[in-house]
Amino acid sequence: MAAAGATTPLAAQVQRPVAPAFQGNITFLYYRDIPRAQRFYEDVLGLTLTVDQGFSKIYQVSPTSFVGLVDEAQGLHRASETKAVTLSFVVQDIDGWYRYLTSKGVPMRGEVKDATRHPTRGFVAYDPEGYFLEFERFLDDPQNARLNAALKAAARP
Repeated sequence: MAAAGATTPLAAQVQRPVAPAFQGNITFLYYRDIPRAQRFYEDVLGLTLTVDQGFSKIYQVSPTSFVGLVDEAQGLHRASETKAVTLSFVVQDIDGWYRYLTSKGVPMRGEVKDATRHPTRGFVAYDPEGYFLEFERFLDDPQNARLNAALKAAARP
């Protein structure tokens, strides 16, 4: 097997599809207790189940972004205590989400605040098995101009 990034004679002849070739993305998270995770994502976050594969439940987060909750016993990976993934939700009403989630007893990593290293405002909550759920708003700033423009364009019907 060739190392990632290594080229083979065939690879040198094959062209990457024209950008943007990707239609969307699904971030899969692995759980020991799928029903508990499912209740949280539906009842607390308000997401609607889009695809039920049995061992995997897929929810639409935005027009082309999805999160999949996978039963560790049947997925490609196992759930682990150490979570190496942060699921980030870009929202406008940061303070409203913070108040709502704290009222539901969702554990928080800290208070809602403006970041010191980059122009964002947000907070981090924990889901039922400890994944970081980052809620953030990218403030009006030249550093965020391209992302904010893309978010605005994606929100148009």
